[in-house]
Amino acid sequence: MATDTLVSISLGKEKQAAMDRFLAKGFPTNKWEEWKYASLKSLNDIDWNWNSSEIPTNSTATSIDASLHLQSLNGKFTASGALPTGVEILEFSVFAQQNPTFIARWEKRNQILDQNSMYDLNDALTSSHQVIWVKAGVSLDKPIVHQLLADVSIASAIQSKLLIYIEKDANITWVDDLRTNTSSEAILSNYVQEIWVEESAHLTFIKTQDFALKTTHIDHTFIYQQGNSQVDMFTFSINGGFVRNNLHFYVDGENVLSNLNGLYVPGNNEFIDSHTVVDHRKPNSESNELYKGVLLGNSTGVFNGKIFVRPDAQKTNAFQSCKNVLASDKATMNTKPQLEIWADDVKCSHGTTTGQLSDEALFYMRSRGISQDAAKTLLMLAFVQQVIDKVEIPDLKESISNRVVAKMEQALSA
Repeated sequence: MATDTLVSISLGKEKQAAMDRFLAKGFPTNKWEEWKYASLKSLNDIDWNWNSSEIPTNSTATSIDASLHLQSLNGKFTASGALPTGVEILEFSVFAQQNPTFIARWEKRNQILDQNSMYDLNDALTSSHQVIWVKAGVSLDKPIVHQLLADVSIASAIQSKLLIYIEKDANITWVDDLRTNTSSEAILSNYVQEIWVEESAHLTFIKTQDFALKTTHIDHTFIYQQGNSQVDMFTFSINGGFVRNNLHFYVDGENVLSNLNGLYVPGNNEFIDSHTVVDHRKPNSESNELYKGVLLGNSTGVFNGKIFVRPDAQKTNAFQSCKNVLASDKATMNTKPQLEIWADDVKCSHGTTTGQLSDEALFYMRSRGISQDAAKTLLMLAFVQQVIDKVEIPDLKESISNRVVAKMEQALSA
């Protein structure tokens, strides 16, 4: 079994405790409630290299104009260029020494991990835990761009972790550009982000995922919001053999706004799973969740969205919508929207739809000389454009749109 070699790795006390938790549970299987439509059991059959420092690497630069470029290449973090005024990058241990009050809060965080042993594996094996610290009042005109890249010559399991700390009244845009190479080697990418958004701060977070077919990517993003803060989150899952997104929002202040937007376009032999949690803990806050999917070929999609409204979270507005188009008779979509409400003065709704392209619309377009494939592509693009149009970085919006269209056209011509 692939995990047998983990037993012999020498770790410190805390990391060994995390490793023991992982080994006790193993890789998730579809016998686990939160993984009922998915399974990582097959990862046991691969002889993984667990030491990512042994992997030869080649850096790839991004073309996005940014105030700061960061990169995690096979788990190794680097920053290029001068840091913007008011932004620091520190090892977690150094940051903890300088911020004892925050660390006291951080140690009391209550993560809903969904039986997620993959978080424990990341905790055990992450060698470098960086903190990007955005000071109070900082406002950046250009985004911070972080590339998470994997480029391997042997089957490799790669762990990456970042903590983003955004102080009071700060305003930034963060872009996560996630990619793997197209080699024939298997990649397990296990990524954790903890993001703390303090009083009256504003974060726009755009994540694009473009992975090779033999990549398994597990993404854990935990966002903690304080009073009067706003987070606009976008997750664009464009390619990947197996992609699991665990996105958790913790609304821990009044007058908080949380916007979750997602788009996924899995193709042949691809599986994309979106698990979201919005946990309203304080009153007078709002969350809006819009996820759209176009499923091509024999792909499989999953959406599981949970909204919790705690007893103290009166006057909460929480809305969730998941809409999907099956562009192929072989595609499968599994949806499970959930609401758990313990307060009585709230406005909450959730809904999900899954259907096919309109025959009437296709007939109308064909009757005007548009080819079958072109008509389908236009209809699918119109369906997802609502999410793409919310991106306010022109070059990035164009890149996302072009990649989505190219994938649709390729699927229809196959």
